[in-house]
Amino acid sequence: MSTPTTPNSPTDPSNHGNHGNAGGPGNSGGTSAPGGSEGSEGSVNPTLRYFEDVVDWRHRRAGRAHTLVRAVFSTTTGRVVAVVSELASNPDDRGVTDDFGSVADAVLPALRRAFGAEPVEVFWIAHFGAFSYHDPTGPESFTQILLTTGPNGHVDDLTGDRTFTVRDVEELLGRALEPVDRVLARIDHEATRG
Repeated sequence: MSTPTTPNSPTDPSNHGNHGNAGGPGNSGGTSAPGGSEGSEGSVNPTLRYFEDVVDWRHRRAGRAHTLVRAVFSTTTGRVVAVVSELASNPDDRGVTDDFGSVADAVLPALRRAFGAEPVEVFWIAHFGAFSYHDPTGPESFTQILLTTGPNGHVDDLTGDRTFTVRDVEELLGRALEPVDRVLARIDHEATRG
């Protein structure tokens, strides 16, 4: 499996020609939309499968951490778009962008289980907003994270990252991006409970 080595344009039709969503297989811990649901353009596409869950991961320096992951898998291209949201319930010294390689190493097995396939490539997007901080400042943001794969897992070389709007991300996903609090309300995870 590879990760993109050059930024892909969200407006390039070859990157996201499938809009809408259909549910993937059920999985332990994660949520896949059953039977299909409306995409951002109101259409249903059986070639896209959706995943959402809070995924635990181990920060390389600080220990146990967690993040909200929402991903769409294209059954026609094998490509995954994964939105990784930083949560305020995650310890401050274990941010996702501080060790995104470890996040990817933990998320990939969950995606394989959920989609029943090995992704051909993963388009990683780090997501921040009011849900990420106890004292929120600034607007919601989305940043593509470019990773390389090495013998010890994924590494973020901190170059080539680029920002997106929520509309760009929804085009890449082929569906509307629900508010984080609404998604977390559906997921039972000890770290995010009241």
